[in-house]
Amino acid sequence: MGAAAIDINFGCPAKTVNRHDGGACLLQTPERIYNIVKAMRAAVPETTPVSAKIRLGFNDRSRYLEIAQAAADAGANRLTVHARRKVDGSKPPAYWDCVGHINAALAIPVVVNGDIWSVADYLRARAESGCEDVMLGRGLLSCPDLAAQIKAHVNHLTYQPLTWPQVLQLLFGHYQAGKS
Repeated sequence: MGAAAIDINFGCPAKTVNRHDGGACLLQTPERIYNIVKAMRAAVPETTPVSAKIRLGFNDRSRYLEIAQAAADAGANRLTVHARRKVDGSKPPAYWDCVGHINAALAIPVVVNGDIWSVADYLRARAESGCEDVMLGRGLLSCPDLAAQIKAHVNHLTYQPLTWPQVLQLLFGHYQAGKS
């Protein structure tokens, strides 16, 4: 149908999704991850990137390299890794060093995700994982200009973080624009 890219989320911890045999429950069977990514890769043109998001496991972290390798071997062009298990939910800490093991083992780009709430967290996540790219999640909801703060830091620019009244004004502006 002409999608610019396909991203398959094997990291969703939601009970409803997992109860219906989707999301993170698939982390228990790396061969199924392989089959799903392989089928998607075969179903779309080679020019359409196929990426996957995983966690470090379901109940334990013993198979995270196998899980990551399954996605890569099946043809994923990129892998995002939420640096926790499914049973961890979003509770700290994030195990960025484990993402580093994945990053070192795979030939495809790996993106680190989890517990990135500040520029300092961004720097630590990149350092511990060796990943060039990060995915911002709840940290961006908590600090809507976090990406702008990171961009300014990377480019050695001065940046004044938004105050909450400025954030509210920005959100209200988007809300008003959506009504017209």
